[in-house]
Amino acid sequence: MGQREADSDGIEIREAESSDVEGIRNVALESLHESYADVLGGEVVETAVEKWYADDAMDAELDEEGMLYLVAVAGDEVVGFSQNLVAGEDGTILWLHVDPDNRDKNVGTTLLNHTLATLSERGVERIAGEVLAENEAGCTFYEANGFEKVSEREREIGDESFVENVYVHEGRAKYETREFEGQTLYVNWAESERGSDAPFYAAYTDEEGEDLYGWFCSNCQSFDTAMDSMERLECNDCGNQKKPTRWDASYL
Repeated sequence: MGQREADSDGIEIREAESSDVEGIRNVALESLHESYADVLGGEVVETAVEKWYADDAMDAELDEEGMLYLVAVAGDEVVGFSQNLVAGEDGTILWLHVDPDNRDKNVGTTLLNHTLATLSERGVERIAGEVLAENEAGCTFYEANGFEKVSEREREIGDESFVENVYVHEGRAKYETREFEGQTLYVNWAESERGSDAPFYAAYTDEEGEDLYGWFCSNCQSFDTAMDSMERLECNDCGNQKKPTRWDASYL
């Protein structure tokens, strides 16, 4: 998708280019500091930004199939961005950052609306968002914009454990039932992990999504997967492996 027209507030939303990397990195640093430094500590935030948004890492992600970055630009300045993963009919908003100085100017809502529209144009039917529960403003933002919390999971960050909330855009299918070894499992299409070949999706034994059975490999349609203590996940049938992302201990 190409450039969109600027909104009435003067914000232009478009796909990110290599020239936007420095602006994306600056927004990520300021936004993460504002939202998470008090909880995680400034050192963790700075380490994350250095690794996630380094020039080589960003060049690879901008070229990666299924990865979509949209930037919000005011004048010549990047003031926000969304990082999204697209896998067939499933889309995940991995991050949506707005520079703290622009958070009261409707930039976040404008960026989210354009992100939803772009994902829909690309054939995405199910859209999920992820945010740590400690980020109350982030959780409230999703809930105020038509997302419903469908599950939560533990994230090990540094030496502590945190809860990450998973939201799905209302009106989208949340679960699909699959039969496996004589029992019914509920695959949550809103709760995913990036894979080397295709995403993994959380599978539960109950409709409420409280009892996690394991992970469903969408590459070969298998439930035969294994995760170790470092949260490394691999499909035993096809070798699909989880790619580190967000707060993974192996990535920080």
